[in-house]
Amino acid sequence: MICVFSLGPWLDSLHGNSILNLFENISRLGYQVKVVLPSTSNKLVKNKSFSVIGLKVKRTGPITTFLSPYLWKHFMKILSENRPSTLIFDTWMLPLFLLAKLLYKSEGILQILSRPVGQSGFKGWLSFLSFRLLLMLSKGFVNRVTAVSPFEAVEFSRMAKIPKDKMMVLPSPLGEQFTKRSPIDKDQLRLKLGLDVLLSKKVLLYHGVLHEGRGILKVLEIFANSFKGDDEIALLLVGDGPAKDSVKRFILDNEVHNIIFHGPVPYSSMPEIIEASDVGLVLLPDHPWWRYQCPTKLIELLAMGKPVIASDLPGIRWIAGSSPSVVYLRNFTVSAFKEAIKKALMKRDRNIGQEMIDRFSSHSLALRLSKVVSTFARADLKKNEY
Repeated sequence: MICVFSLGPWLDSLHGNSILNLFENISRLGYQVKVVLPSTSNKLVKNKSFSVIGLKVKRTGPITTFLSPYLWKHFMKILSENRPSTLIFDTWMLPLFLLAKLLYKSEGILQILSRPVGQSGFKGWLSFLSFRLLLMLSKGFVNRVTAVSPFEAVEFSRMAKIPKDKMMVLPSPLGEQFTKRSPIDKDQLRLKLGLDVLLSKKVLLYHGVLHEGRGILKVLEIFANSFKGDDEIALLLVGDGPAKDSVKRFILDNEVHNIIFHGPVPYSSMPEIIEASDVGLVLLPDHPWWRYQCPTKLIELLAMGKPVIASDLPGIRWIAGSSPSVVYLRNFTVSAFKEAIKKALMKRDRNIGQEMIDRFSSHSLALRLSKVVSTFARADLKKNEY
């Protein structure tokens, strides 16, 4: 039995579905898998050897959620009923894993999908300090610690003195929706999506969390300086986040009519949004928060055969390498941006889509994770031989 305990809002977030799909794929490999996490409502999803339990909580932040007596009551009940051989958990679930290890000799995988990002000042410092301390406490008890890229793995190993053989690269998985491409005419698709204003235009797509720390306002600024008033090109923004009001204000104040703010869409609709676009933008600041990240939206765009303009960061290079589908933007200048757009509109790499599926699909990552879990079982058998 594999139990997964997380404080991640996987049942209530856009990309949470792809992470749950990873564990569902592990269950298809012959394991009983149960995922337990907080949600905005009580939920139970059960399918043969795979189940997901959502426990209703008021979303106030990881620390408050972690301290919830209601959650811990259910965590302990589920733990005692299932006695898992393997526990997969995030940093805040370390105390629960230690109990499982003590009571049921459970093996442990600490899954880290992201380091703390988005907060600066004292709150940011405290968040990162808590993360590092939990990482350091984990190293003596867990069997593996995951990171989304090899560079993050090296960073975590260094900052918490975790042996390298305990580190494992496990990115966020590519959702199954992005592996089944059925190209249709872009303008027909734009009409279907209610994006009539984009008909006959070259469309740049920026999708995901709208956060000033991710450089969204710089992206708007360079686009406005490069293409304001251009009837042939448009920037489509799809997503939500704390910078939403700043984004709307920028568009209004600068009268950039070819920046279209669409807002968030269901995760199941994103493949169509990508298909209706011409070029994807994956532009992030060169900051420790993002430098070694493995942006899921980059994988989604490439899996669907879209050319991309991306920041030249190590994590992005690890995903895309020297693929002709990616134009790296090294300088945030009007001339560099215009040249990148020109190149991207001519780019195509027929092999990159299948490469992304082979490397990052839920099934591929499930195979990788199951190989690690199976080594625990073999180790236990070997112990029992003595």
